Amino acid sequence: MEEKDFPALYRSADSLSLKSQKHFFRALGTHLLVLIIATLLPLIFSQTPISYAIQACVLLFALGCSIYLAKERPDRYWYAGRAVAESIKTITWRYISKAEPFQATDDDIAKSEFRNSLKLIVEQNKEICQQLTDYLADEQITSAMLNNRSRNLEERKKYYQEHRIKNQLSWYAKKAKFNKDKAKMFFWILIISNIISVILAVAKIVYPTTSFPIDVFIAISASLLSWIQAKRYTELSASYALTAHEISLINEQSLNATTDEEFSIFVGDAENAFSREHTQWVARRDV
Repeated sequence: MEEKDFPALYRSADSLSLKSQKHFFRALGTHLLVLIIATLLPLIFSQTPISYAIQACVLLFALGCSIYLAKERPDRYWYAGRAVAESIKTITWRYISKAEPFQATDDDIAKSEFRNSLKLIVEQNKEICQQLTDYLADEQITSAMLNNRSRNLEERKKYYQEHRIKNQLSWYAKKAKFNKDKAKMFFWILIISNIISVILAVAKIVYPTTSFPIDVFIAISASLLSWIQAKRYTELSASYALTAHEISLINEQSLNATTDEEFSIFVGDAENAFSREHTQWVARRDV
């Protein structure tokens, strides 16, 4: 299904998560860049009261970024919003697949169970859900959800395999490679920055009267390390790769179910596997 076909609550939580992620990395990146600029200023301008005043203003701006990150905690809303969105996506796929706990043949009963599940998610995440102001007037049970639920068993099996399992497999495989490549790239940039710092430090010993931008490269190295720790490329790459392997095994079992009951159990097991990695990651972030 397309994003617009999911419940309004999901799209609102997804929107909050994406916005908060953007704000977090924008503020963090700005903070680190400003610190580097502050170390560059003494090299660019002569040491005068005006240059010191400019440097103080730059450092005040960096302080403002730090206060924003500490007070607003955009990373908290990023991960909490993602947790809510993924929880809703999981129960949505269970609902449209007629999987437990929405396997009731009576559609009115299944709708009631689905609404109760959404209500439970909201009650368990009240602080975050208070921030969900987008799509308030939209439907929680969309026509696309009802149409997919009305398919026969074979159609639901094929749809689930194509649009859920293979979609997740592709996403995790791409993300594993992306984070692995990024980890390598930033690692070598960090190493090069540290090597330059060492070379400049040795040069300072040999030529003590010459000015070298040692502090600049120290700041660059520290900023790179902070960025790598925030992104956690290596940890994510390993986690995503393991999940991709698990999903590939699930994909091979996707067409084995021959009854509604067997398919319901299969979807339940698959959704548990999909949510396991994300739940563990959110827990590690202490959100």
